[in-house]
Amino acid sequence: MKRFAFLLSVAAVATACNNDVTGLGPPSNPATETFNPSLGVDISQMTKMPNGVYYLDLIEGPLTADTVTAKTLSVKVNYAGYLKDGKLIDSGSGATLELAVLIQGFKAGMMGMRAGGKRKIVIPSELGYDGDAIKNTDGTIKIPRQSTLIFDVDLLTVTDVSTTS
Repeated sequence: MKRFAFLLSVAAVATACNNDVTGLGPPSNPATETFNPSLGVDISQMTKMPNGVYYLDLIEGPLTADTVTAKTLSVKVNYAGYLKDGKLIDSGSGATLELAVLIQGFKAGMMGMRAGGKRKIVIPSELGYDGDAIKNTDGTIKIPRQSTLIFDVDLLTVTDVSTTS
């Protein structure tokens, strides 16, 4: 009987630990979060897309400039990505990014953006890395699970399917 009680208690602990590992809290909600002032995020001044991504055009590209659309293959950008506490998680200068491989929220947040424009994009966790933690090469956590992501993007050029055929 003691052995059964021990096994039952081990199973209960394992289940509790498993819930801590696999059971996530709710996805992030940028509308209810506080952002480091250095990020310049004011959700009340941003446009909310139907999918939950927020954006603010800091500079709109010229009306005649190429625009990011569903037909866009890649973009050349300067960008910086942050966590809501202001920690820089990624950046690039003159980086060519293929839209097909970007996280869903980044891709959605760029739609309609024109070359020459600058945009701030706030991505809820569901459209970022969701329940996955992203780790550095040394195994430390770079982006915690359920993290809201903030990107500052300068769109330099747009490459569409029609321009590569």
